[in-house]
Amino acid sequence: MQFSIFTVLSLASAVLAADPQIVKVGDGALAFSPSTITAAVGSTVEFRFYPMKHSVAQGTFESPCTPGSNTSFFSGGMATASGVNNMTFTLTIADDKPIYYYCAFPGHCGSGMVGIINPPSDTSKGLDAYVAAAKDKTTTPLTKVQGGTIAPLKVASNGTVTSASPSATKTSNGGYGGGDATTTPSATPKSAAGLSRGEVSWGVMGAIAGFVGLMI
Repeated sequence: MQFSIFTVLSLASAVLAADPQIVKVGDGALAFSPSTITAAVGSTVEFRFYPMKHSVAQGTFESPCTPGSNTSFFSGGMATASGVNNMTFTLTIADDKPIYYYCAFPGHCGSGMVGIINPPSDTSKGLDAYVAAAKDKTTTPLTKVQGGTIAPLKVASNGTVTSASPSATKTSNGGYGGGDATTTPSATPKSAAGLSRGEVSWGVMGAIAGFVGLMI
């Protein structure tokens, strides 16, 4: 019985760990919050957008405020009148290398609106150095949304904001100068594939708890 309880706790921890890490974009300041995070390979990072116009674009330390390549991720421009935008941009982490990113709205990156996923141990290429390198640089966006998934912000029945549904579609239209990002979420059945991570987590934990109850 002791083994079963420990097994349940391990499974529950693994399920909860699957929830995305949340990064707020422009929530009351020209900044990402938090501006640095550590994310495991295979995990997800969800960007939530606040007023007025912001985006997330992948860059490099060496060339701040400029796309790292023509395949770098880009959320497109997200315009928000108040509160949090009803769309999110989610990345899946492919490796443990540092990922430098910035807001591509004109003037924001040069004002320090940058961030790092899996920052390096070398502080000479850490956040403070990245902010300094980006200072007053001209911002360059990509021309199309790519490298991540745009999905509706998930709101629970009690009004609590949860993680976005992974069933939404990617978009192909671009950011500032190329049109703001717009999407049409795809409708999918309420199966495990169509549930939000939070719904799946609690569903799995409930099933585990029921299994343990039968064993007691």
